[in-house]
Amino acid sequence: MKKIIAAIVLLTCMLGARAQQDPAYSMYVFNGQFINPAYSGSHEVVSLMAIYRQQWVGLDGAPSTGNISLNMPLRREQYAIGLMVSNDKIGLGNTFSFTPSFAYRIKIKKSKLCFGLQGSFAYYYRNNSKSELPSTTPDATTSINTNLFVPNVGFGIYWYGKNYFVGASVPHLMPSSLGDKVGVLSYNSVLARVYNYYVFTAGYVVGKDNASVKFKPSILMKWQQGLPNNIPQFDLNLALLVINRMWIGASVRTSGNAYTASGAPLKFGPESLAGYVQVRVTPQLQLAYSYDATLSNLRNANSGTHEIMLGYDFWYNKRRFVTSRYVTYF
Repeated sequence: MKKIIAAIVLLTCMLGARAQQDPAYSMYVFNGQFINPAYSGSHEVVSLMAIYRQQWVGLDGAPSTGNISLNMPLRREQYAIGLMVSNDKIGLGNTFSFTPSFAYRIKIKKSKLCFGLQGSFAYYYRNNSKSELPSTTPDATTSINTNLFVPNVGFGIYWYGKNYFVGASVPHLMPSSLGDKVGVLSYNSVLARVYNYYVFTAGYVVGKDNASVKFKPSILMKWQQGLPNNIPQFDLNLALLVINRMWIGASVRTSGNAYTASGAPLKFGPESLAGYVQVRVTPQLQLAYSYDATLSNLRNANSGTHEIMLGYDFWYNKRRFVTSRYVTYF
């Protein structure tokens, strides 16, 4: 029975892959490298971060993702580099990706305008031998194991100052159809592909430097071919920074499969509600945790999503820091 459920979840996720083809993190608010290569080096130090996300706990075959990222400015500060290594498992499929990035940064008074480029090298494997489906399956997708290598490139722009940021990116510039690589995917040729998608982010920190509490509203908008009603997905975030050591925040993600009481679909229906906390244990060490409560129709089939994060900043050039900085706003 568990194998059957896992297979059903896999097929459901394939149908929804156009809406979420990459892992969706709640704590991208602490590491924009997940969505924009131009973010690399913006902490102005060597920044190492590990994150683990377990989505839709209690549902067999639900996504689980592990990611390790590293980014830093080079000695000539107009350049920065980054690297992400991730493993994303969903249903019977597993994707391992290796994503290096490069950023060119232009200093404009007290801000920086950054242009980023990344290369993505993904290896996809699906063990179909574990599936149990009826003989009426419409194609041979579940009859053989699948191994695919899918390269891609992405581009981003990121402008930031002490209290604000604006960014735009296209993580995938090369549409890639899995059906072109594996003939048995012909039935799902429209769905089984990597689409271009477009991301816009912006945020601002409100409060004086010596204030005990600061506010940070931010927004993420993502548009991708195949989203319901062709409506962009939004993340609306509001966070509080307490004594420059602890972030406490919440966010709402829209474009879920929500419905009115009469059964009519909501164009901007809520998908999930997340709460998160991040603590600077030391000026260099940070810990964070988030919990997502599902608000879409899937809420009755799982007990939510958990995400944990561990980050460490290596200050290879301490002369930059006259005083200890306990927090990075973005």
